[in-house]
Amino acid sequence: MSTARRAYDLLRSYVNHELDRVRDLDAAARRELDDALGGPRKTPPPIPGAPTEPSTSPNGDQQAPKEQQIELARRILGVGETAPFDEIRKAFERLNKRSDPNRFPTGSQERKEAEELNRRVNIAYRLLTEQISTTEKRFRSLEID
Repeated sequence: MSTARRAYDLLRSYVNHELDRVRDLDAAARRELDDALGGPRKTPPPIPGAPTEPSTSPNGDQQAPKEQQIELARRILGVGETAPFDEIRKAFERLNKRSDPNRFPTGSQERKEAEELNRRVNIAYRLLTEQISTTEKRFRSLEID
């Protein structure tokens, strides 16, 4: 076997191994998001661009009690009851980046799912941070030595 063929086979096996690893990570990320959202979505996604009501909970319920909405928002973002603003913000940024619809092809089912997930993440963040003062939101993340 020639050296070029060996190098080709090694590179191909490495690329296939990494591709399998990325697919496993993608599947794990989908499971993580489904678990955070309370299982796979059973209702069709809303019409893109449709306005959301301020009383809408992260899972789409219109009149859920405020305590239930906040608890669901905490589960969606994966933060605890006593989570400080920094932890909430970091969880939001991580999930917001992962569910960014612009990362998926236009018109695909994945993009529609990402839009729905992104909408839920944004509603959850808004619910959890509405009691935090704007001053704390603005200056809390500054690191001063």
